[in-house]
Amino acid sequence: MGVVKALAWFVLLMAPLVAAACGNSTDGATRPPSAAEILNKPYTANVKDAHFTLLAHVVSGNIAFDATGDGALVVKPQQAMKFTMLTTVGGQALKFETIIIGGMEYALSPDNPRWTVTSSASSSNPSSMFKGTSATYLGEETLSQGKAWHVQAKDAQNNPFDAWVRQTDGYPLKYASMTPALTFTATFDRFNTGQTVSAPPASDIRP
Repeated sequence: MGVVKALAWFVLLMAPLVAAACGNSTDGATRPPSAAEILNKPYTANVKDAHFTLLAHVVSGNIAFDATGDGALVVKPQQAMKFTMLTTVGGQALKFETIIIGGMEYALSPDNPRWTVTSSASSSNPSSMFKGTSATYLGEETLSQGKAWHVQAKDAQNNPFDAWVRQTDGYPLKYASMTPALTFTATFDRFNTGQTVSAPPASDIRP
C-alpha cells in the first residue's frame, strides 16, 4: 500500500523525536550561544514529558496527502514516544499509530489489525530529534510559547531540519523537516503533564 510505505518515511524521521532541556536565559545584550550549544540545550532541560502536535504532507509516487496528529514524548524516567496520524485518501479516513519504547518500534496501520514490531537503533531512538551536524544559527524568533533561538542543521540521515529552542529554559518548541517524500512540523505545546508511554499488550502484536 503506497500510503503505508510513505508513512514509513514519516516514522523514520519522527522516531528520533526528543524532548527538553534546561538552558541559561539570556538578555538582549548577551550574544546567543553557538548553534551547536543551542541544539544541545533540550538534553539538559527540566522536562519529564512533552505533548506535541503534527502537520505533515506525504508524497508517495502519484499519491500525495496531508495529515495531522499529535503525540507525547517522555524523557524521564525512560525515553519513549507515541503519536497518531490522521488523514483521508481517496475519500477513506485512515489512522496510523506509532509507539517507540525500549529500542522497539510498534506500528498500527489500516491494513494491519495487529501491531507490527521492529528493532532499529537508528529510528527507534526518541532522544536524537535535536541532534544534528552543520548547525547554523538563523536568529531569534517569537513563538506562541516564548522567544526562541532558530537553528538549522542536518540529521543522522543528512536531511535538513529546523529547530526552535526556548531561550529562557532550553525547552524545545518546534521542529520542522523537509524531504522529497515528506514535509512535517512538530510543535511542542505542553510540558510535564504526566504523559506516559507503554508497549502494546503482547496479545495485540503480530507474531
